[in-house]
Amino acid sequence: MSKKTETGSEDYLKTLEEVKKQYQQYVEVSELYKLPIQKEVETIQYQPPSPEHPLTTNTIRIK
Repeated sequence: MSKKTETGSEDYLKTLEEVKKQYQQYVEVSELYKLPIQKEVETIQYQPPSPEHPLTTNTIRIK
């Protein structure tokens, strides 16, 4: 039974090493897909139209 226990623990250690390698590969690949942190873009606040600053000049241009 002692031999069976040693083999089982050896298999377990081999499995842990394989999982460790796979996880390291996963971490390396996941670094490729990290998106840059986007800072919030300020929205431009426009003033509403007024007589001093109308949206148009109320003129017509004919070519």
